[in-house]
Amino acid sequence: MDEGVAAVRRHFPARAKAIDVLAARSEDFREICRDFADAGLAVEKWSVSADPKRVERIAEYRELIAELLKEIEGALDIASTPPPPR
Repeated sequence: MDEGVAAVRRHFPARAKAIDVLAARSEDFREICRDFADAGLAVEKWSVSADPKRVERIAEYRELIAELLKEIEGALDIASTPPPPR
């Protein structure tokens, strides 16, 4: 399984099936998941850094994570909405 998708599944365990379904059919969704995982790793890296910009970088990545989570939730909500009747 793609590490990005796995990271999103860990964050939204109740939506694991929907995540798998959407990831299987959408490269864009998989890319968002990879970005989410990468941002999480960046926060971990900066958290142990002695760099003077540490606090600023952590805040930037946390903001990115929040935006990606909204995008992921939106994509999952749209994917789980049944099409209107014809």
